[in-house]
Amino acid sequence: MNYFYLKVFLLICFIVAVSYWTTYNSSLFESFKTNKSSDTIVLLGDSILKNNSYVSNGKSVDNLLEERSNGTIYSLAENNSKIVDIYFQIDKIPIELNNNSTNIFLSAGGNDILSFYVDQTENATDASALNPMFSAYKKLIESIQTKLDKARIVILDIYYPNNMTYKPFHPIIKEWNDKIYDYANKNNYSILKISNHLTQSSDFTMGIEPSATGGKKITDMILQTIS
Repeated sequence: MNYFYLKVFLLICFIVAVSYWTTYNSSLFESFKTNKSSDTIVLLGDSILKNNSYVSNGKSVDNLLEERSNGTIYSLAENNSKIVDIYFQIDKIPIELNNNSTNIFLSAGGNDILSFYVDQTENATDASALNPMFSAYKKLIESIQTKLDKARIVILDIYYPNNMTYKPFHPIIKEWNDKIYDYANKNNYSILKISNHLTQSSDFTMGIEPSATGGKKITDMILQTIS
């Protein structure tokens, strides 16, 4: 009889242990899901992050992020935006996003360079015009940091389109990227070097815009950065 009660006691202990373990793991899993979904991605800037006009439905950077991320996506970037235009995007960021779960990705400067060097002049060797552009760029980042001082800012560099129209301006792009790298290192901003990944003709459409392939690479890098 004593042996019977011992078996009952051990069975009860086993049930309690299994119940505790299941509850613990369930709680841990729910906690993980909650933390995962709390990550917020904010896209600011130009068509590098807003390439919807150049790819089929569902293939843009913001569409892919919506599909693949568990977090909330604020797609505020706009095609053809210059540095000055991005202030309007900043105004649209809810102040509630000022927390350490918010990741702001910024792509800026490309259209300013394009407008000055490609549309207005053929001088691809004089980098002096980059200085006032970069001063404006730094003020833009400071404005973002002022509004969302707890958020993480990730800066994108500019890729090197291999289309013949833009190849002469690669030295200007390199000069700009070097300025970005130096500024980011001195101010502890994260850098997303898309120039290391978008290198093939298939990464671009219309010679300079991110294609579906290029957009997927950008999406992969963004998700990798916040993982």
